[in-house]
Amino acid sequence: MPRNLKRNDVVVNLTEIYRNDNVWEAIKTLVNGGTDSSRLLELYYWSQEPGIVELVRAYLEMNERARLTVGNFMLSARPQSIVAALDAQGRLVLSRSNSDNGRADQQRSASGA
Repeated sequence: MPRNLKRNDVVVNLTEIYRNDNVWEAIKTLVNGGTDSSRLLELYYWSQEPGIVELVRAYLEMNERARLTVGNFMLSARPQSIVAALDAQGRLVLSRSNSDNGRADQQRSASGA
């Protein structure tokens, strides 16, 4: 072992190699496993969007009830019609706008109101 290298460095390097091997193995399985390549390309495209990976991770870390509520709300509306705001208590309020001008209607979801 080189003088500058500590035992922990070797463990970290071996762990990185193992992780990379697992990643490549997963990629090979996806590509060779009959997965629609256009979906893989789309996944790659979206993964390049700034902040999307962190957003997806945060969504997946939410409790199941919150995740279902937010997911159902997002899927039941045109994305362009969703208006988001924080109220005075710091709660997120999601609403659907009634028109193309972005004004929210009185229907509220995800705030419990």
